[in-house]
Amino acid sequence: MTADGHGQAAAAPDETSLPKPATAATRAANAAVLDQLDFDDERAFEAMKRGFVAPLPDGGVIRDARGRVSFDSGSFDFIEGPAPDTVNPSLWRQSQIIKYAGLFQVTDRIYQVRNHDIANVTIVEGDGGLIVVDVGTVAETTRAAMELYYAHRPERLPVVAVLYTHPHLDHFGGILGVTTAEDVAAGRVQIIAPGKDFDRYALGENVICGNVMARRANHAFGNLLPPGPRGFVTDGIGIGHVKGASAYIPPTDHITRTGEERTLAGLTFQFQMAPDTEAPEEFHFYIPELKALTCAENANHSLHNIQTLRGARTRDAANFARYLDEALELWGDEAEVHYGPHTWPVWGTESIREFLSSQRDSYKYIHDQTLRLANQGLTPVEIAEILRLPDALGRSWWNRGYHGTVSHNAKAVYAKELGWYNGNPMNLYPLPEGDLGQRYVQAMGGADRVVRLAREAFEADDYRWAAELAGRAVHADPAHRAAREVQADAYEQLGYQAEGPQWRYVFLTAAQELRQGRPTAPGAGAASGRTIAAMPLPILLDFVAVRLNGPKAEHADVGINLVVPDAPSPYSLRVSRGVLNHWARLSEDADLTLTADRSALVDALFRPGRYDEALAAGTIRAEGDTDAFHVLTGLLDTFDRNFDLLGPHLPTGG
Repeated sequence: MTADGHGQAAAAPDETSLPKPATAATRAANAAVLDQLDFDDERAFEAMKRGFVAPLPDGGVIRDARGRVSFDSGSFDFIEGPAPDTVNPSLWRQSQIIKYAGLFQVTDRIYQVRNHDIANVTIVEGDGGLIVVDVGTVAETTRAAMELYYAHRPERLPVVAVLYTHPHLDHFGGILGVTTAEDVAAGRVQIIAPGKDFDRYALGENVICGNVMARRANHAFGNLLPPGPRGFVTDGIGIGHVKGASAYIPPTDHITRTGEERTLAGLTFQFQMAPDTEAPEEFHFYIPELKALTCAENANHSLHNIQTLRGARTRDAANFARYLDEALELWGDEAEVHYGPHTWPVWGTESIREFLSSQRDSYKYIHDQTLRLANQGLTPVEIAEILRLPDALGRSWWNRGYHGTVSHNAKAVYAKELGWYNGNPMNLYPLPEGDLGQRYVQAMGGADRVVRLAREAFEADDYRWAAELAGRAVHADPAHRAAREVQADAYEQLGYQAEGPQWRYVFLTAAQELRQGRPTAPGAGAASGRTIAAMPLPILLDFVAVRLNGPKAEHADVGINLVVPDAPSPYSLRVSRGVLNHWARLSEDADLTLTADRSALVDALFRPGRYDEALAAGTIRAEGDTDAFHVLTGLLDTFDRNFDLLGPHLPTGG
């Protein structure tokens, strides 16, 4: 999943930096999977194709207004036949299912466009208008989805409402492919979302922590890997590898309690709040006229993340179970179809109950058994090493680890309930990784010896130990070529064996960067300028505060008033003692008062030179010391979008 840009690339590879074949050990590990799971079960293939109306147009190629490719389904034509030995057969099977793209009828009056983006676009036909549920990642793919729908329906009904099920980019980022800010402001389109803090979670996650999250997401979602048997396959819950522009339009209506209803274009939507599950704010809803239920992203044909590898707030596995159980109590005896923003629907009341109860029990098992083992003194790593779902849960395809895994979810449960410290003092005050690497390497007889041991471990098929040994040498000396090569080789085989696509891409992207170096093109941003400009002023100022360089600002003292016409009130900020505070009021002792619209203010804050240009053009009006704004922006850090994920970040003690 990428957004706001058209990708990035590592340095052009030479022959020595290209992916290598699977080893005999990897071939054997992947072959063993075929005996562990029921690959004769074809029901999911049949379900994915059910209700098929039409394929993506233009051979599955979606382009933006300038003709650049936003998505190309032909990139995934290689996913045919038996699994290659460089892909876990379970992941290959899931990818074969979700590569099937196009427009589908879910049930009477509900349609989905699937596998044109990581997330589905769901279209509900009301009386005289459409309700769109989740809008994908980027405008380009979402606009194409809507046009595909319109091309195969008799009426071109207007969109009257959009529902964001939760505040993740692949569910709100494509909003401009469905409607416009002008139509929303005029009341022609409602935007309904869960919780009063939806803005804060949507924008806080994708902007305030956006730089580190985007860098990690490039690894977890395989954005830097070419599609192919030794690279990107799919995202496991969706096709992935989309490019384009994301945006954000704030909700106009907030659901805050279970039992609330809305009538939209003649249809009843009954809501169930499910906070602190897959997202901090999330809702499920049921349409009784259509007997159609969605549990949003809390129920997929995959185990979900309790802690995402891209980085986000740790979730509550017990809440996943609690709210899925509540959904069963509310609607489990009457729902005839369950559909979601990822993967494919489940039809039939009995099948829906089986699906939701199985997912419920998987999350509850991981939660309860992690804490049982923690209470026996086991650490997160020890728990993750031994915890497995019972066969009645773990062998069900919809509980396989195509997004989250039992291993990293167990660690997340521990962190959620007990924090990062595992009780062992050696983990309370450890040396930084660079120092630790140097000391390990010295104690083991030097880098060359460490690399020899790592290579021996690799040849003995002990890839985890090989990666650990070589990693110590890489942290001691990031330029040590042989250490980088053996660690890359070990990561590559671990990636080929991984069932979870995020594990696969983390390992394979790390191998690629160890061999080729970090990407040289500007990294894709976590949020577009449109998204930042749409931020409510307090969230925008929170973002500015995160960029403030505290040590540099330690002795600064500057206050600025901000009058933004479309904000509910004027604001003031002050930098003092290395901290930026802000308030929803003007300050009497401000050094400067600025009057500007939101987009001009964003430009001035984050694009050098725009402040002076705006003053000259009159798009920003200033009263007071105009240099005070220069003082503020001079204290803000610029983030490296391609920072190193694989080596030390602090000076070492030697």
